[in-house]
Amino acid sequence: MFDTSNGNSSMKSNSAPGLAGLIGETRMFGEVTAFVLRGLLRRALPSTRRHGRRGVLLIPGFGAGDLTLSPLADRLRELDYRIFFSGIWCNVDCPVHMLIWLEKVLRKASRKTRGKIVIIGHSLGGIYARELACRFPDLVERAILLGSPVKAPLEGSNTFLRPLFEWAHRRCPGRIAAAFAPEVEMNRLPPRVPETLIYSKTDGVVQWQNCVETGAHVEAIEVQSSHCGLPFDPRAFEVIVDRLARHAERSRLVRANAALTSHRRFHRFRTSLAAIKRSQHVA
Repeated sequence: MFDTSNGNSSMKSNSAPGLAGLIGETRMFGEVTAFVLRGLLRRALPSTRRHGRRGVLLIPGFGAGDLTLSPLADRLRELDYRIFFSGIWCNVDCPVHMLIWLEKVLRKASRKTRGKIVIIGHSLGGIYARELACRFPDLVERAILLGSPVKAPLEGSNTFLRPLFEWAHRRCPGRIAAAFAPEVEMNRLPPRVPETLIYSKTDGVVQWQNCVETGAHVEAIEVQSSHCGLPFDPRAFEVIVDRLARHAERSRLVRANAALTSHRRFHRFRTSLAAIKRSQHVA
């Protein structure tokens, strides 16, 4: 893939998932079906809790498109989040071009919401989400990665899928090993904004150890899911909603504090003005 090894390039490809892992990924169909049915059931209930019109950008994984994340987008819309898609039909373009495109999408979403955006990325999309958070902390509130191999991505990917990825990116400058020129080199350190890593030890596409990193603002959460089913895992969705709610609560707190500060300033100004009038009256 490209170099985001973070000093962990010692991960060997012979420990990556193989044929058995790919076969295990077929459970993804059941996971998606269950996720959609749960959404339909909750839609029929009157107690759906809404959190506010915050902006969320969804980035699909390798070979996937925005359509694959539609079930997740629908569930988040029910909670009144404003969803932005990446505009990707099939995520196979060179990372050099993809990051330039995603930056434009991120800036447009930030302008429309007049605030920071939470980015949720699946697999390769999570690597892009992490990089956007590293480069533009003024635009990104939080990055949530679903099964994203942030360490040695190519070596930790499924043995049978690795040639497919290399073929899809055969037109990248300098091929995969040098896909990122110096001006677009991937960050080795985690972003300065909160980063949530959701991974599964039964992942059949990438080695789960490569999906975990440490840092001051990093949290790693394990769920029981296939790789392709991570965006539809109930525990993963629970974590996503909780982190988005924290963001909304923090924003409301900031607005409340700002309003309180303004009120106190106005009160002090009014008190000072009254004191001046009293002194003039005495004189």
